Amino acid sequence: MDAIRHAIEWISTGVGGLAATLFPFAMAGLVALYLLWLVIGYLRVSQVGIASAAAPALRLTRAPDGAIEAPRGVPYCPVDGLQYPAGARFCRADESDLMVSCANCSTIIRAADESCYHCGTRDTTIEAAHSA
Repeated sequence: MDAIRHAIEWISTGVGGLAATLFPFAMAGLVALYLLWLVIGYLRVSQVGIASAAAPALRLTRAPDGAIEAPRGVPYCPVDGLQYPAGARFCRADESDLMVSCANCSTIIRAADESCYHCGTRDTTIEAAHSA
């Protein structure tokens, strides 16, 4: 009976004191992670709208197998098949990352990428390729 009593006292004093000490820090960490999640979500959503008077997104055609047929160097949403102007990074409809077929080698990359991982060109959109 003494062993059980000693075990309960050790848990209540040793582990209980440690838990009482660490619990506020754990809660502060969770609150900080939640606030960080809110800030990152706000920043991501704030980049969705490229301009207030931006042209509406055009719907791209789909191949018989369901693949989106996007021209080279044009940002598009792989989820809903909308075409966006050069410089767009996120879909306005579902906030997913836009994809672009590299203007140089036609490798599919994210529109937010600064260069193509396959050929290394920095001009991944048609507008960027024609302005050079």
